[in-house]
Amino acid sequence: MTDKAIFRAAMAQLGSAVCVIATDGPAGRYGITVSAVTSVSDDPPSLIVCVNRASGANAIIKQNQTLCVNVLSSEQQDISHTFASGQVPADQRFGAGAWTVSALGNPVLKDVAAWFDCRVDRAIEYGTHTVLFCKPAHIAVSETANCLIYHGRAYHRIQSYE
Repeated sequence: MTDKAIFRAAMAQLGSAVCVIATDGPAGRYGITVSAVTSVSDDPPSLIVCVNRASGANAIIKQNQTLCVNVLSSEQQDISHTFASGQVPADQRFGAGAWTVSALGNPVLKDVAAWFDCRVDRAIEYGTHTVLFCKPAHIAVSETANCLIYHGRAYHRIQSYE
């Protein structure tokens, strides 16, 4: 069995985009910062989002059956902190940043690098997390924003090279 500390240290070397997962619907509105988002397939377009079962967002996302993956821009580190912090109550987090509402009714953060407005297709419990298989109904990509990356337990800004 692999030691948890070694596993976490190795995973810290895997850079990933920082995202705010936001949902709204019958179970209410909720948002959290996650870095466990990845594509599954482009046919059909799909992605996975991993949410800790202990998170308040978990049950709400499962009940709402929709979510928006807001891929933060390199200028939105403060928003990541707000949605990751246990210090900021869930109902006050959306005071950070400017928000609109998607066609599915989910909160969409303005000025992000990209966003995916999704329906949850399947939820699988695995270890401490729920793996949510999501199908995007709407996608938008910024032509100017670079995404915020989390690597080595710190934030990094990605710059485009031409």
